[in-house]
Amino acid sequence: MKTLPPPNPVTDFLFGANRAQRVRLQQAGLAMGLMALCVGVTLLAARQVGMSLAPLLVWAAVSMAGLLAAYVAIRSGWSLHLEDPSLTVAQMSYAIASSAWGYTLIPQVRAIAFPILMIIFMFGMFQLRARTALGISVYALACFGVAMGVMTVMQPQNFPVAVELSHFLMLAVTLPAVSVLAGRLSSIRNRLSVQKAALGEALAQIQAMALRDELTGLVNRRQMQALLEQETLRCARTGRSYCVALLDIDHFKRINDHHGHAAGDAALRAFADAAQAAIRSADVLARWGGEEFVLMLADTAMAPAVAGMERLRAQVAAMEIAVGAKYMQLTVSAGLTEHRAGETLAQTLERADKLLYEAKAAGRNRVVSG
Repeated sequence: MKTLPPPNPVTDFLFGANRAQRVRLQQAGLAMGLMALCVGVTLLAARQVGMSLAPLLVWAAVSMAGLLAAYVAIRSGWSLHLEDPSLTVAQMSYAIASSAWGYTLIPQVRAIAFPILMIIFMFGMFQLRARTALGISVYALACFGVAMGVMTVMQPQNFPVAVELSHFLMLAVTLPAVSVLAGRLSSIRNRLSVQKAALGEALAQIQAMALRDELTGLVNRRQMQALLEQETLRCARTGRSYCVALLDIDHFKRINDHHGHAAGDAALRAFADAAQAAIRSADVLARWGGEEFVLMLADTAMAPAVAGMERLRAQVAAMEIAVGAKYMQLTVSAGLTEHRAGETLAQTLERADKLLYEAKAAGRNRVVSG
């Protein structure tokens, strides 16, 4: 049996206990970690070329503060009322604006901003739809275009027009291409999610078919056999007992012969519905084969079991089943017995079967117990 890992107070505090929220918070934590690495590399490069770090430290603090705010918004649950509770687009937009700002502060090593921009797009590549990814790429192009244009005017010696134009054209080519790739990846991810859901539904149906009779919806013979064996073992451990009944619809062959197999199927379904309504929620009714059924009355002595079986028999006899413009009635015969200590399940079922034949021989529409 697979055991769950023990709770970790630190990770529970950082990411919470809700699975969906943990994924969102882990993504926000990854965004902060990537931003911290990019900020560290930028500061190191600026120091190597002898730049003043004061404006860059302000930029670093503002950049990290924005992503930290996104983390807090998710961790507090505030973002849950938004269309995008993970704040993926918001985090990307903020990081892109921050990168464009950083581009203006590091003229000697400003090319660092371009791989940082690609990292930002990779962060949201599996989350964004094609249209959203294209919108983000246009937004990024606008941010860097404005930054480049302003700096060519303010610092032409550090930001030559020809160089900035080439940088801008490079972004104009690469960003839409990245957005298309992100859109395709998102489409593949969505398609896989749909396929996974369909496979899960199909598996659930297969499991249900393996345990249920398709016609009546009752537990099938294989599952009932397993339940009876479990109940037999439980009784051996506890010293308590249970009752089991074999039921057979009377003259079922006549129904098929006179009214057709469709009417026979309708009769089986009607019997199953009526019987289910007559028994307790703890009891289990199964289709054993053809027109034969098995009822397990768990943790039940003979006296209440007889009363329950008589109630079931009377309810079946009282119902009417529409067959075209006519109605037909059903009756059921049953052999009821109590499992005895030390005997096998097969012995209990064999005794119930003999009692069923006694009920048939005595005129049908009756319960014989023993």
